Amino acid sequence: MRPLTDNPVTMPEDDSFHFGPYVDVLHAAVQQATPLPLTVGVFGSWGAGKSSFLRLWERRLQGEATRTIWFNPWKYDRKVEVWAALLHTILAEMEKKDTLKEKAVRLAKAATWLSVRAGLGTAAALGTGGVIKGGDVDELLKSLSEEDSQQYRQVNSFEFDFADAVKEFVGENGRLVVFVDDLDRCTPESAMTVLESLKLFLAHSQCVFVLALDLDVLAAIATNKFGEALKGAPSEVVSGMAYLDKIVQLPFFLPEVGFETLREAFKPYVPDMGDDPFFWGLLRRGLGGNPRRLKRYINVYNMAVAVFHAQTSRTLTRQSRLQLAVLLIIRTQHRDFFHTLTSEPDSWLTLARYFDQVQTSPNTRGRLHMDLPDYLRQFTEDGALERLLTHGDTERLVPPDDSVVLTMISTLRSTAGPEDF
Repeated sequence: MRPLTDNPVTMPEDDSFHFGPYVDVLHAAVQQATPLPLTVGVFGSWGAGKSSFLRLWERRLQGEATRTIWFNPWKYDRKVEVWAALLHTILAEMEKKDTLKEKAVRLAKAATWLSVRAGLGTAAALGTGGVIKGGDVDELLKSLSEEDSQQYRQVNSFEFDFADAVKEFVGENGRLVVFVDDLDRCTPESAMTVLESLKLFLAHSQCVFVLALDLDVLAAIATNKFGEALKGAPSEVVSGMAYLDKIVQLPFFLPEVGFETLREAFKPYVPDMGDDPFFWGLLRRGLGGNPRRLKRYINVYNMAVAVFHAQTSRTLTRQSRLQLAVLLIIRTQHRDFFHTLTSEPDSWLTLARYFDQVQTSPNTRGRLHMDLPDYLRQFTEDGALERLLTHGDTERLVPPDDSVVLTMISTLRSTAGPEDF
């Protein structure tokens, strides 16, 4: 069994999702953007491949008059002010250049002062990326209280001093591309402060900020933050989308990866079912086309097949593999029905027969519905479950016997843990 990993793609030859042409288009557009800074939003749902897209773009930038920095805000979330960690991550890279060392340290102190004033306290060292050493923080805090007026002057000129430092770092005609990945994994408050810091502190620099996030998640966060304050204002003002429009100048929506592309990429990882169209039809109908969801599913499925063989010393037939595949989809997507199967394993056969009958004779739905046990009636309006249990045209999957259902449930519990994973 060879598991699929969730590591982002970094090399063009590994680009099985065919993001390359889209990377080229976005890259060409950004290269022409003047004046800077520019904020690019790479929007996509959870597991759609945003990190791979950014890594391929980062690779595309190598060899050009561009410097890149990668920032993962979720690593700092709940530990430090994430916006301060972003500033310090950039400054830590600048500090490596001898001619910029003194300026980077001075800017880092100003950023630390901002962090302290935001209530961060001695935890500031965690976000400085090594520019301000942990042992120096207490001394720095003491000096800050004595030199507030000087620090205020540094803070007031921070964005211009930062812009000068970036120019020295990348050259007169260069640019710094900062990739901010997984911003939507942070707490809402942290995500918002990062967005706001781009406007407040970095608005005059030769930077391109690339934010990878789920647009709907961030829009909801912005709406929740400002909705009450703007109560009664026009909807277009209150909308989180409207707020993000002020932050992101160039939105780019990650292209949807076609299911056939995913099938070709993943079928080597399902050796006994990789070329079985019925198997992939079940996955397409039951799980959709989210790459991360499919990776996780295939890993658990392969583990379940191996555990079943170890527990029973039997090799699963094709029909048994398909039954296990459906049961795993039920477990992940229809948990209430899965819980019903644990106590009433014949429910699979009963409900599948019901769906078959009402599809053949729709006018019998009312009578057949009343004939069902009470605990199954709640599932009769679940269209996704109906499509899963009646999948196939010339071939239909036969539901397993009660004992087989219970054995497979035991197998899944051994491989995937509690039902609420």
